[in-house]
Amino acid sequence: MATRRIAMKKTLMIIVALLVFVLPLSAYSVNALRSSDARQIKLEQSSKLIHTNQKKWRKHIAKADVIHSDEFANQSTSVSTSLEQLQNHSQTVIQGTVYNLQKMHSPEGMSYTKATIYVDRVISGDESIKDKNIYLALDGGLVSYDCWYAKNIGKNMDPKHEILVQNDEFPLPTIGSKVITGLVPNHLNETNAYNTALKQSGFTINNSYAIDNPQYDFWVKKPKATKYQLNNPKLRKFTSNQRTKQLQKLTVLINQKYNKK
Repeated sequence: MATRRIAMKKTLMIIVALLVFVLPLSAYSVNALRSSDARQIKLEQSSKLIHTNQKKWRKHIAKADVIHSDEFANQSTSVSTSLEQLQNHSQTVIQGTVYNLQKMHSPEGMSYTKATIYVDRVISGDESIKDKNIYLALDGGLVSYDCWYAKNIGKNMDPKHEILVQNDEFPLPTIGSKVITGLVPNHLNETNAYNTALKQSGFTINNSYAIDNPQYDFWVKKPKATKYQLNNPKLRKFTSNQRTKQLQKLTVLINQKYNKK
């Protein structure tokens, strides 16, 4: 009997030891599965939302007359040609996803598009905006004739007819694209037509930023693309000057560090 009791105790001890190790592993496996399921659900919901927003935007711009513009002409600005410069010149550098594009208020003679960007990663700067949506005013977009041409409207023009202004150095990124750029605060306390337009479009100091240098330091990876590229088509075509060569080298580095395979 004593031998049997000892054997039973040993068996119980083995069972308890196994439970001590197995139960946490099982709980970890369940939690891992739940986390994986949650990520998959989030990805599916995001994909559906992006698809819906793509359809809405295409419908909005389908009948608009296209006007080409070069709104960056004669603008002097500092250009970041290295990651260090990009981080130093900008308050925050982000990697994000374009979730939506919407028509917004624009000052007379100007055109902007309200972009909803989901911040996937903060490369440098304010970590509090990670996994949050922010608003950016992108150059170009839908405006009415009376807004774009102000008082110089032809007699045969419908003042409320919409036109799509396309900045030749800043094509609007496709909804669903990934972007990398540097951000600076919107100083909405200053009184001017631009800030008034931002406020009318739902921009605040807490939910919006300005792109530090959209002409040179803005990279886009289209939904079906494999790499980030400079958004400015002119910078992708011409390699004659030193600054352009440096930006193209920076693009290679950005893809090496932040482009998920």
